[in-house]
Amino acid sequence: MNFSLKSKKISRPKADSSQNPKVLEVNLIKDEMQVDFDFGKNIGTLMFALLISALFVVEIYLGLNWWSDYENTRVLATEKKFNQVSQEIKGLKTESEQILAFKQRADLANSLVVNHIYWTKFFDWLEKNTLSSVSYLGFEGTRNGSYSLNASAKTFRDISWQTRAMLENNAVVSVHINSGESERPTDEGQAEASVQDVKFNLELNIDPNLFKALPVN
Repeated sequence: MNFSLKSKKISRPKADSSQNPKVLEVNLIKDEMQVDFDFGKNIGTLMFALLISALFVVEIYLGLNWWSDYENTRVLATEKKFNQVSQEIKGLKTESEQILAFKQRADLANSLVVNHIYWTKFFDWLEKNTLSSVSYLGFEGTRNGSYSLNASAKTFRDISWQTRAMLENNAVVSVHINSGESERPTDEGQAEASVQDVKFNLELNIDPNLFKALPVN
């Protein structure tokens, strides 16, 4: 028994090339939107933004210009005030120098007056406390009460009496005699009373307050 097998061809419908496959139907750019800018419609907004920007720039410029003028005015005012103060300082310096010079002259005049009164009192006191036989040839001293007087006396005894007269005065602190010598030596055997012109140095220390407040005596 013979069986013959014939292969059957299954016919498949051909895909129509005009039809897109299903997979091609997927939208690869799902959210894509087309944006169009209408210049005519938005020109007003653009001009307004440009105007605001321009006004802002102008405001900044004006503000900086005002600040610059203000600072210049303040600097000029400060400089003017500084120059004024400098002139006043120079004027005060000149016045102070004049005042100082006047004060120095006044102090000098006062010192001369005080010293004149002082020395006048001292010489009045010295004259009242000096023996008639004693005379002074030179004088050195200051207002501190220490004096050195070159003097001469008729005799050595007069020097002794002069020293005692000084010591008896309460204002005298100390008296010291130096260099007592005769200008013309006496002959041998002649009495001391005949010796004349004995030179000596009188170191005298007196309380200076005597001539500052108390009257001379």
